Parts: sequence; structure tokens; C-alpha cells
Amino acid sequence: MELSQDLRYESKLHKLTKSQMIVLDTLRSQGTDGVTPKQLLDEVTFAPRTVRYALRKLLKKQLIKRYPCLSDMRQWIYVPL
Repeated sequence: MELSQDLRYESKLHKLTKSQMIVLDTLRSQGTDGVTPKQLLDEVTFAPRTVRYALRKLLKKQLIKRYPCLSDMRQWIYVPL
């Protein structure tokens, strides 16, 4: 997977791991509608625990936001900033 120059700069700025960079890149490529963790798992080849960890770290660094899914209140929708 080829990462953009902006993402490489941002990864150095925020000290992102490779899995966090790929999750962030996948979120950005999905558009502004947002993605549930299950949809994200279908796109990347990581273990569910790795994706949850990456999402948690990206939230902490304020690179993404999460909103409750109105069709299924048990899930969250993650949106890149």
C-alpha cells in the first residue's frame, strides 16, 4: 500500500505506527460519511484488536472523531478530521 506524502509527514508529526497510518488512510479514502469498525475490518487485513487499538490511539491524538450509529446504537461511526 502506497502512502501519500501528506500522510507520511503527518505520521512523523504525530508519531503514528504503521497500523495507525493504514487505518487513518483507509478512513480518509472512505469519505466523510464515516465507517464502523466492522466495515473497517473488511478493508484492512489486521486483527480486530489491532484495529480497535489504532482507532483508540487516533481518537486520543484527535485525528478522528466518533459518532453513535443511528441505525445500530451498539456501534460507533468513525470519521477522519
